[in-house]
Amino acid sequence: MTISLETLRFFVPYAELIASVVGILYFYKYKQTPLRYFLYLLCYITFTEFFAGYASETGVLIFYTDENGNHYTVWFYNVLKFITFNTLYYMYYKSLITIKFKNWIKFFAFIYIGVFIFNWLFIQNFILENSESPHIIGSIFLTIIILFYFIELLKSDKIIIFHRLLLFWISIGLLLFHTGTIPFTLKLNGYMLFPGIHKLFSIVYILAIIMYSIFTFGFIWSKKE
Repeated sequence: MTISLETLRFFVPYAELIASVVGILYFYKYKQTPLRYFLYLLCYITFTEFFAGYASETGVLIFYTDENGNHYTVWFYNVLKFITFNTLYYMYYKSLITIKFKNWIKFFAFIYIGVFIFNWLFIQNFILENSESPHIIGSIFLTIIILFYFIELLKSDKIIIFHRLLLFWISIGLLLFHTGTIPFTLKLNGYMLFPGIHKLFSIVYILAIIMYSIFTFGFIWSKKE
């Protein structure tokens, strides 16, 4: 039995919603840690997904509509990506203790913000085009930061209980998704023009569902921080 692309795309927001609800239910485990910012981010991601769908149907907060009456919601996701990467950088910055790693995170955040601003001022249309370079650079930086976390974890006493740490499961989910989707972001706007290319994006949706499932498991399985 083959699952259609639209079916996979339909399930992604609900995977996000489930992760957010479970995260709220288990908030008591990590509410005193920087991981609380991750829950705030999850809730914002979920809201954006559902609100963008509503906006696409109603035209609310839409700044461009093509000749066929299609409402462009791309800007919702461009803002979302900017907030997502910066929130994750901040979460890891507050979670790590190695000064060298923290300094690198600050440097990455500075470069990412600069690339984001430059891209939307001089290269791409913020309203009509998905971010390419900012997303790729953001994903590469996030991957390196997650590796920082794993290195620090290996050198700490927490390695004994790594499988009960919420940040470990968050890191696994993020690493899987972002390393797996970089190739699809390289020429995202160009790919959209090729017939049949959308079927390849089933991989992106599958990775997203797996990522949010890992987050959900992490909220349930992790010990109280």
